[in-house]
Amino acid sequence: MTRQTECPERCVRTFSRRSLLKGAAWSATAAMALGNAALANAEKGPGEFKVDFPLVDYHVHLSGTLTIDKAVDLANKRAVKFGIVEHPGPGYKIADDKTLKQYLEMLKKYPVYKGLQPVYPNWAKALSKELLYQLDYILMDALTLPEKNGGWLRIWRADTVVTDKQAFIERYVDFNLQILMQEPIDIFAWPTYLPTAVSQEYDALWTQTRMQKLVDVVVKKGIALEINELAKVPKARFITMAKEAGAKFTFGTDSRDERAGRFDYCLQMAKECRLAKKDMFSPKPDGEKAIQRSQKQ
Repeated sequence: MTRQTECPERCVRTFSRRSLLKGAAWSATAAMALGNAALANAEKGPGEFKVDFPLVDYHVHLSGTLTIDKAVDLANKRAVKFGIVEHPGPGYKIADDKTLKQYLEMLKKYPVYKGLQPVYPNWAKALSKELLYQLDYILMDALTLPEKNGGWLRIWRADTVVTDKQAFIERYVDFNLQILMQEPIDIFAWPTYLPTAVSQEYDALWTQTRMQKLVDVVVKKGIALEINELAKVPKARFITMAKEAGAKFTFGTDSRDERAGRFDYCLQMAKECRLAKKDMFSPKPDGEKAIQRSQKQ
């Protein structure tokens, strides 16, 4: 299949991911208590963990449910800044320079970060660097795994079948490293996510050696790791390892609705792993963004 014929399915993947992970529902308590840094720190006793950094959801998609105006209102209500991302490429809203320019012009009127979320490798070749430089960041995951037959294995789907666990994880780690080393990205999303079929074997499959390979590359390349609210990854063991190596982190909900900016798992991991302001990502200034650094190499 060509990439174009596959794109429409990927366009609705967020809905599919939520269906896949619907067991991890938002509780009413979390929605009320975890909306912003002030609430996250409320009623903490002396010596307890407190968030000392501003909360940003770098993984928000606009939709018919969440328009840009609604997103800004929601961000203000929750005291969380939003980073808006859109997929570039054939079959998506951003297919060329014209649509990218329109996207940038629309977002610059609002107090949000401007981002892209590529789906397939080598996506940047179709867009001009002058426009790409206007983005605040680029976020990408490794959830669409290339197959030997030229197709793609969408590991976020609930019906993903894994017949050989060790062969899968070796191929998956290699693809993670390919994305991290070859794509001009600032944030690596959904790190260490595993298909439902093998998710219970997270600790066995994500060995120390495999995790270290990812950590070494993100630190060397200056790529931040997303703590993903929807998928509840990565786990504390990986976050701690990456933190000790000097990696930076972001929070992301991968949301297209009112769940944007609600952090439960993210704050849980921040507390458990003792994340502080120095550990959190901030968009790079002009000249230091990943897309700009890649052009100099």
